[in-house]
Amino acid sequence: QYRDWLRQSEFNPFIDRAWLLMGKAHVQNKDYTEAVSVLSQTVRLFNYDIDVVSEAQIWMMRAYAEMGWFLDAENLAATLQVRSLPKNLRNEFNEFYAFLLLRKKDYRDAVPFLIQTIGNEKSKIRKRGLQFLLGQIYTDLGERENAYKAFGQIKGLSTPYEETFNALMAQSQVTTGGREIIGELQKMANNKKNEEYLDQIHAAIGNAYLSQNNIEKAIENYLLAEKKSVRNGVEKALAQVALGDIYFDRKEFIKAEPRYSGALSTLPRSNKDYLRIEFRANVLGELVPHIAAVAAQDSLQHLPASPGTLKASGKIIEEGLFNIGNIAKDRLEDFDFAVKAYNRHLADFPESIQRKDVYYQLYLIYLRTGDRMMAQNFKNRIVLEFPASEYTAAMADPDYEYVVRNYARVQDSLYQQTYRAYQQGQAKRVQENFEQAQKLFSNGNLMPKFMLLNALSLAQSGNREQLEAALQGLAQKYPDTKETAMAQHILTGLSEGKALAANASAIPKLDWVREAVVADTVSFNARKDLPHSYLLLFPSDSIRKNDLLFAVSDFNFSNFRLRIFNTAYIRVAPYEALQIRPFRSFDEAGRYAAMIAADSIFRQQITSGIVPLVISDDNLEFLQAGKSISEYMAFYSDSIRMIVPIKGPEIMAETEKTVPLEPEKNDGPAVILQQQTPKQLERLTVEQRRAELERKAEEALKQTGNVLSKRDRERILKEREQSRKELVKQRERELKQREKARKEELKRRERERRQKMKEQKRLHK
Repeated sequence: QYRDWLRQSEFNPFIDRAWLLMGKAHVQNKDYTEAVSVLSQTVRLFNYDIDVVSEAQIWMMRAYAEMGWFLDAENLAATLQVRSLPKNLRNEFNEFYAFLLLRKKDYRDAVPFLIQTIGNEKSKIRKRGLQFLLGQIYTDLGERENAYKAFGQIKGLSTPYEETFNALMAQSQVTTGGREIIGELQKMANNKKNEEYLDQIHAAIGNAYLSQNNIEKAIENYLLAEKKSVRNGVEKALAQVALGDIYFDRKEFIKAEPRYSGALSTLPRSNKDYLRIEFRANVLGELVPHIAAVAAQDSLQHLPASPGTLKASGKIIEEGLFNIGNIAKDRLEDFDFAVKAYNRHLADFPESIQRKDVYYQLYLIYLRTGDRMMAQNFKNRIVLEFPASEYTAAMADPDYEYVVRNYARVQDSLYQQTYRAYQQGQAKRVQENFEQAQKLFSNGNLMPKFMLLNALSLAQSGNREQLEAALQGLAQKYPDTKETAMAQHILTGLSEGKALAANASAIPKLDWVREAVVADTVSFNARKDLPHSYLLLFPSDSIRKNDLLFAVSDFNFSNFRLRIFNTAYIRVAPYEALQIRPFRSFDEAGRYAAMIAADSIFRQQITSGIVPLVISDDNLEFLQAGKSISEYMAFYSDSIRMIVPIKGPEIMAETEKTVPLEPEKNDGPAVILQQQTPKQLERLTVEQRRAELERKAEEALKQTGNVLSKRDRERILKEREQSRKELVKQRERELKQREKARKEELKRRERERRQKMKEQKRLHK
């Protein structure tokens, strides 16, 4: 036993606690890679003490979870779960494992561990926070009763008034009925110190009434929340959304539209309902003016007026009803509301020139809803009353009903075929597909694109007169589209006497530096707030991939100490690409692209065969599924970051310390500039600097023919020793600066903690 004691490497009985404390400190400072390194060393040094090993592994699990390394965290958790842990470590494990499951969004599995953590927690402040978190998880899982109880249990934990208020607000959103919470909220509404929060309180009362299906009382309180709001913030916006939803379901669109529009200007884009609210606000913005115009003219029809005035009023009603039906059918897909508008149009204006179009729209609605009898009825009307119309010709196609039922998919497929034919210079095929699209999709949303492709195919054929006629027809029929803007640009060029390039292929191959062409806007996603990746594309076997990977990794390690990027080679046919991810948005990826392009050391690794590309992960899946890079570049040219060699002064590389990766909003296209700058040595590692010194020393020896004098050798050795000392001093300075920064951060956190304690004491008083 004495020999075993003598063999141990450490005799200080508290050194294991020091190692653990250092690892925990790194976790608290969010320096997770350093924390894992220290804690792993702790496990190796003290593997004979199972409690120390377990505690270190628990904190390693926490660090892995923070970094998103869930597989490593789960492996440690599996080991710890079968181990017999002391009570204090078991409590700590339950807390951190609950955190891991929450990070993985396994909310249901996290609940039992979170409940155990709450039961073992002694601090009432932390207990209240965990209890509120439990209520939020139950809410997300749809367990309203459990959520209501969880929020209610916060009140008995020496809870400050503000937290009680927030818990009550949360309860109102999950209440399943009962008057108790409404009574409590009414008392709070009558309390003068809550005047600033009346919008939130009345919205909560409205939620409670809505859960009881008391719609009128809910509307009354939502209106009070809207009226009594003094902050005009998110709380008012949420009340407006709830009110707008009620009016929308009741088809009271005139009342719903201002609520959605008002809320849209206040709600953050991160709100889960933002896209739904934005869609409804935009559609109702188009629909409501027509509804209001029809209502106003209906009133005018009952007043004494001249025949001319009544005729003009009737014309407004006729146009309004037709537009109401179109918007309700195509944008809202509210077929009942659309049918009601179309039927009134037919009843009030039987001689209208739009009757044919109304028949056709009703035919489409009944075909889509599966009412074949009514669909056949309106089809017969079109054939009998308008035998020479384009609708009659289209419906003569035996596959027409299939096309209508699968309208979007068939239209998209035909457009993609047409676009590929245009790329390959098959002008005749493009024109044939355009004629087919005119028959099947004369009012389709892709018709402007079909018309533009048809016009461009005429340019490929060298037919100037037909080209001008086709472009002018596009501009007249669709004046406010992007395709018309391109058509106008071409017409301007023709008017200036520019010649056509006959028999030219649109895109014979992928050209890295080219102008935008028409693209397929159906499949690609234009949103910039989605996760993005930064790609470095290159032809297969054209570069040394290890060198490129090393250059990117060196840049990342040197500039980002708080961010970890994943790099991997992927296939984007017919090219290969180095993928760097993740980025939270297009702008963040663009900022990274600008930083890496401004780095002189990285630029030395870039050849003419490597092209950067910023792309969302969704669009990358489309590329890997078969879409071509040229289609994406044409679709979304401002997401392409080109490297253009130019002459100019050196741009200093920006680091994460001085410039945030998240940039200011800027929707304009960005260009990465490649510059030939002198090689920078400031960022060389110690090993690289030592290798450089050795190389220079060898060169000096060779130049003297290996017959240097003793004095020369001593001088060279002295220089090398001096360089080594400078490197050591540089490292010491860096460590001191880092230590100083950490101390300042700890002081700042301590000041914040004291300030919070003062605020809590003031609230208790």
